[in-house]
Amino acid sequence: EGQRRYVESLSSYARQFIRQLEKPPVDYVSGLSPAISIEQRPGSRNPRSTVGTVTEVYDYLRVLWARLGQRHCVDCGGRVGRQSADEIVGRLQVLPEGTRVLVLGALQLARGEEYAEAFARLRREGYQRARVDGEVHLLADEIGIDRRRQHEVEVVVDRLALPTEDRQRLAEAVEAAIR
Repeated sequence: EGQRRYVESLSSYARQFIRQLEKPPVDYVSGLSPAISIEQRPGSRNPRSTVGTVTEVYDYLRVLWARLGQRHCVDCGGRVGRQSADEIVGRLQVLPEGTRVLVLGALQLARGEEYAEAFARLRREGYQRARVDGEVHLLADEIGIDRRRQHEVEVVVDRLALPTEDRQRLAEAVEAAIR
């Protein structure tokens, strides 16, 4: 019965080459293990191959983990989730007095744009500083960046000492950083 059900699942083109199996003389069948077809191929020669890549389920697993997985901070282990600008401002407002904060926004390069062009664009938009690989630079200075390497580049939207009385300034800076 398992083989018959398997053959029924094949396309009509494939079924024409296989002899039809007769239904068994029963009213109900339960606990039947599924019949599967396995193709044996020579193993991959790539030493980086994994079960996911060899069985071609890797891409599906990536989508699954992205949808169902929970992100955690690599430093503290706390759960990372989406936050609104108001939630971010609220969390910043409760930091100890005198805490200095850089409000940063990730730099998105336009298609084909070089870092030097992006820095000039940021200067025209009124920004003064950028953080490149963890080090803050003035945009007016020439920032030597190797375009062949990947860099972590962020725009310094604002610098504040907390808690600030100007909640509106903090909220605008956070909104700009999110955009």
